[in-house]
Amino acid sequence: MTNIDIDQLDRSGDLRQAADDAGAWDPSGTRRQMLRNAGIGGAAVFGLNALLSPLDAFASATAGQKGAYSTSGSKSIRRGKANANDVKIGNYALTLEYLEAAFYAAAVQANYPDADINAFAKTVAAHEAAHVTALKKVLGKAAVKPPEINTATVGKLLADQNTFMKTAAAIEPVGTAAYAGAGPYLNNLAIVKAALSIHSVEANHAAYAAALVKLKGIDATADPIPNAFNPAYTFNKTIKTVSGLDLVKGDLQP
Repeated sequence: MTNIDIDQLDRSGDLRQAADDAGAWDPSGTRRQMLRNAGIGGAAVFGLNALLSPLDAFASATAGQKGAYSTSGSKSIRRGKANANDVKIGNYALTLEYLEAAFYAAAVQANYPDADINAFAKTVAAHEAAHVTALKKVLGKAAVKPPEINTATVGKLLADQNTFMKTAAAIEPVGTAAYAGAGPYLNNLAIVKAALSIHSVEANHAAYAAALVKLKGIDATADPIPNAFNPAYTFNKTIKTVSGLDLVKGDLQP
């Protein structure tokens, strides 16, 4: 089978740039100011990764729990009910998960000759399907339906195992950065819990993909742990990057 160059599929360069940026923090201070405007300061200026330990503990706290992360008497927005913005962010995440689930399910069907690459496809496909189920459960009747997949594009991205792995290694950091960018603006604990539990798994996927790309000799420059801090991508940047792959027919965001 022909080995399709990722540059042929990403003519704008947006996907490659997003993958290259993955892990870099915000030296310009743009995201720092954005987070401060949202009422989030201190260590959180580095993005959602810097919030994982305390926020995850807070999200798991019960109403009567005492201690540093107790919810008792807290006026934090994390105690709020789901609002319109939460639903928008939740459906934004669900749409990305729909795409990933479809992509990896198709990769499993491709049954690539390398056993390690096949195992990667099966593992990640199962994870993404579980993410879809979890987000749909949290969103309930507000959950959007999956977008219509462009099977021709997916076929090109899965044409051979090298193209598949290069694509996976490029898109996984984008998903991680999308969760990091949206996380600080969530209002509802249930959605925060779901987003946090998925965010770290998406980071695992990114490292897993990059490690295979490097170890299999697909790209010797691939790095599973490229930087100390992960970026937080805006809604618009994520949509533009993913839309550039032409994975869906019509608009990406329902």
